[in-house]
Amino acid sequence: MKLNKILYVALVGLFSACAFDEPETAIQDTDFPLRLQIDEEGADLADAEDYDIEISFADYIGDLPATEITLTYELGGEGDFSGVEIDEIIYEYEDDDCAFEREITFTGSTITIPVDPDLGTVPEAIEIKVAFGLPEDTEAEDGGFTLAITDISTSEHVVFSDANEFEYEILDNDAAGEWVLELDEAGFNSFKELFGSVSPDLAKLSFSDITGEVKFEFEFEEVKIEIELAEEEEVTECEDGEIETEMTNLIVEIEAEYDAEDGEIEFEGSYFTEEGEELDFIAEAAYEMVGGDLIITFGKLVDEDHFEDGDELFSGEAPFTLIKD
Repeated sequence: MKLNKILYVALVGLFSACAFDEPETAIQDTDFPLRLQIDEEGADLADAEDYDIEISFADYIGDLPATEITLTYELGGEGDFSGVEIDEIIYEYEDDDCAFEREITFTGSTITIPVDPDLGTVPEAIEIKVAFGLPEDTEAEDGGFTLAITDISTSEHVVFSDANEFEYEILDNDAAGEWVLELDEAGFNSFKELFGSVSPDLAKLSFSDITGEVKFEFEFEEVKIEIELAEEEEVTECEDGEIETEMTNLIVEIEAEYDAEDGEIEFEGSYFTEEGEELDFIAEAAYEMVGGDLIITFGKLVDEDHFEDGDELFSGEAPFTLIKD
């Protein structure tokens, strides 16, 4: 029995020594294709006149292709969107902190993504602007449109995602659009009590630090809340070789996904603690339209460590009246 144990140990040592002598194995990733992807769905207000759809490369290692790529597409609309057509396709090239907008050639069925002369490769993303073709000052009431990529032609190792179709619909919930919340000191303290626990930047502010204006922008499935600060900064932007410098108010921003239906609205987002830990939060509220204003009454806010009753980050009743921007 003792001899068997000695033999076992010797064999293990031998195999281990052989393993150390083997050359390091390198993972070969050259066979993995680059993958183009399209936004899968989107929406805008009924009075929107066009919509931008992005096609971009998914996460990749190495350089982008140095030969052009041709995409075959189908665009079709229903109801008020029966006249949709592609207005233009562009991409951005940056040079010395200046963004240059460049157009892309397309036909009624194909889009040719070119090799940019400055990049030496195709661009990382393109924007397709689809015009709705509605009469001026007309709001869409029904229907939608789809843009599907049906084929890709390239000499490079590039494929298109299996999710190859974008679907558009009218964003018709009551909360949709841009709203402004005007806060006095009491309102700011209430707002800070609600959202300060998921925004360390907001938690540090006092009423004198802000202008009193908070913007809510409800887009397709996403909401952006911007608290405008009294402090300003100089911002310089360069587009197509033209430089503009202006003073703008600093912003503290809170972003989340939202779902609004039948007078109830739920926000889901994430935030970083001062220690750098990322946590998820959920805020529950009721909403109603009163004389054209949107009244949102928050009742509870929890994060992944505070889901139990009595352990919420916020629990109570915090109503805010938002005015259409």
